[in-house]
Amino acid sequence: MISIKHKVTPLMVLFLISSSQMGVGVLGFQSIINKYAGYDAWIALIVAGLCVSVVIWIMYQLLKHDEKGDIVAIHQFTYGKWLGNFLTLLFTVYLLLMATVVLRTYVEIIQVWMFPHLKVWAFLMLLIPLIYYTISDQFRTVVGVCFLGVVYPFLLNLTLLYPLKHADITHILPMMNHSITEIMQSSTLAVLNFMGVSALLVFYPYIRDAGKSQKYAHYGNLYTTVIYVAVCLTTYVFYNQNELKEVIWPALGLWKIIEFPFMERFEYVGIATLFFMILPNVVLFMWAATRLVHRTFGFQHKRVAAVLLGILYIASVISMGREGVNILNDSAGKIGLVFLFIYIPVLLIINFIRRKVRKNVS
Repeated sequence: MISIKHKVTPLMVLFLISSSQMGVGVLGFQSIINKYAGYDAWIALIVAGLCVSVVIWIMYQLLKHDEKGDIVAIHQFTYGKWLGNFLTLLFTVYLLLMATVVLRTYVEIIQVWMFPHLKVWAFLMLLIPLIYYTISDQFRTVVGVCFLGVVYPFLLNLTLLYPLKHADITHILPMMNHSITEIMQSSTLAVLNFMGVSALLVFYPYIRDAGKSQKYAHYGNLYTTVIYVAVCLTTYVFYNQNELKEVIWPALGLWKIIEFPFMERFEYVGIATLFFMILPNVVLFMWAATRLVHRTFGFQHKRVAAVLLGILYIASVISMGREGVNILNDSAGKIGLVFLFIYIPVLLIINFIRRKVRKNVS
């Protein structure tokens, strides 16, 4: 049983959901979702946000019917101890993969834009102790990092105004010029930016009056969707379609044109500030992975955290170059898509049948 002093208010769910969704992907998703729907891909973001909101509703239907209220208890009740624990272990691996994708992508951006000779192993040696300190303590520490991860980088949103001086609205005209199929195809690519919401299945028991937190989860998802659409539209009126196909991180290009009398390269400030967005991603995924192993096997939380961070370190170091990062991103995207939109709804149906059968038997 989790003590009330270790729980957080329902409002914090807004920051947990939003910080889990916004990270390093904000720099480059515009080029990725542009693949099918072209300049109409901002509509695909709205569709993706709505679909994720439905998934959040499904998650709450699962969680509120379980006494312990997390994915471990739901798996064990639905599938039994052995199969349930195995599926929880697969979910743990998925969370580890998500943390690796975020961390390794951020390191690559630093290498390309700031320090080409930066050693991945050396940088991670400095970062891993900070992550361990955060996830080995109480969950409230993780929540504090997530809160700052939303509030502190908020001013970066104002940088979207500067590129509008060079905007060409004809880049996104005529609107709705792509088929529904193309919009949906781009939506499947856009969903990768929202996948952090799966951590809700782990931190739900740490929320006071958890049932009342659902609206804040939807608000967090709405905030993320609005920010992504704003970034996407600014990017699309700045770049034309041919330029977008050649740019890997369009948002960095938007920052690059910003000039101040006292500052030459604003993108350096942007990349440094971005650290406060990727850190909540990594600590939330790693805390959730640690919590799952602790709940499933009963191992000490701090020891599990140390082992999983060792795995994160090795996985990040051996993922060499742009090709390695692309493989990680593609794998996480495909797995996350199946998990959120196929596995979670199926789990709700099986869990519902299981509860009905048990109720009739008793």
